[in-house]
Amino acid sequence: MPARLAAVTPRRFALAWLAGLAAALLLTWWLRAGNSASVAFVFVCSVDNVPPPDFPDVLFTFALEPLPVFLILSAAAAYLVMWAHVRAAGRGRLFPAWRLAAFLVGIGLVILTVFGPLAGYDRVFLFVHMIQHFILITIAPPLILLGSPMTLLLVAAGPRRRERWIYPITHARWFELFTNPVVGLVLFAAVPVIWYITPLFERSFTNDWLHFGGYALFLFAGIHYWWPIVGGNPTHWNLPHPVRLFYLFALVPIHAFLGSLFYEPSRVLYEELAAQPRLWGPSPLLDQQIGGAIMFLAGEALGLIATIAAAAAWARADEREAKRADARLAREKARASAP
Repeated sequence: MPARLAAVTPRRFALAWLAGLAAALLLTWWLRAGNSASVAFVFVCSVDNVPPPDFPDVLFTFALEPLPVFLILSAAAAYLVMWAHVRAAGRGRLFPAWRLAAFLVGIGLVILTVFGPLAGYDRVFLFVHMIQHFILITIAPPLILLGSPMTLLLVAAGPRRRERWIYPITHARWFELFTNPVVGLVLFAAVPVIWYITPLFERSFTNDWLHFGGYALFLFAGIHYWWPIVGGNPTHWNLPHPVRLFYLFALVPIHAFLGSLFYEPSRVLYEELAAQPRLWGPSPLLDQQIGGAIMFLAGEALGLIATIAAAAAWARADEREAKRADARLAREKARASAP
């Protein structure tokens, strides 16, 4: 399989991409016409035709939007082809199989979160949307970044394309300023707060472009935030360990605020959600409180785990530095005692 993928040329990839785009558009028309299909135990439909939940069938219901799914799969296919090309060129040591697995799991998690069983009920239950939010901004981005997609692109592009197309962007002053970790921290905090306290969230119930645009914004904010933390991708900003520790600890108050935003009020915040017919599940107020509890508990747990992991990495780095210093001192003593 890797050898076959390595033989894929840009022309072949472009032709396959155009064919996939046509198929995605055709499938979009078919689903929007009210059709659905069962493939083995999986039920595929549009968001407007999600059936009432019948357990355990609800766990295998996919509310697909073929065009965005195709675009996400295109990114995975491009990564896979570049990975095969780089390994065929003898650079496999930089991109072991576990990086490919991490990237594909991250992409798969995005698709399952946005178009899988959760997608059919994210406009009915707030707690479902909270699960999606948490995965898209805190779980999927580190997995995607572990695949080192930017480094892979730089290696696969070759020296000529790097100098002509990529370096003018990545070395630009505006790009350096935009990728500042402070910007990532602001985006990580501001995007969800603005999304939930303004009318954007309620308007996304009836506007598909806004609905999926919000998901994309969450994923982008998560990738920006995690970029300087997850190694393997080039960055202008290498955070010292104390700063990295503080940067990760910011996860705790951000998620605590979002959790309290939904858990503490004694009234339903979103009239659009309260008006949705509910054939199952919690009442609107209990649903809101469950969403707040998920954000608070899961966010606090992840923040503490990430902070502990950063502290352990700091300790390991200090230990390695101490060993290097001891080795350097031993060499100097050996040279000084030599006749």
